[in-house]
Amino acid sequence: MPNADAVTISSYEQRKAAVLRAAELISSSRGSEGEREFEMLTEAIADFDIRQHDIGFTEIPPGFMRFLSIGHQRPAASGRR
Repeated sequence: MPNADAVTISSYEQRKAAVLRAAELISSSRGSEGEREFEMLTEAIADFDIRQHDIGFTEIPPGFMRFLSIGHQRPAASGRR
């Protein structure tokens, strides 16, 4: 049976929040709720990282990359009005 208190991270925003919270709790007293929360957060962060690594990278076709680079170019300002 899964732990009812387990933390699951499903996005990079949640991961960032978990890392920041864990940083606040890093020096919690041994056996305290803070230490328990720190352990749960670090386990959830590691689990998220492992899942992301297993997903691998999505290859973007070269034609689409050219489209993205064009989208970042701004049209030159014209002196005509």
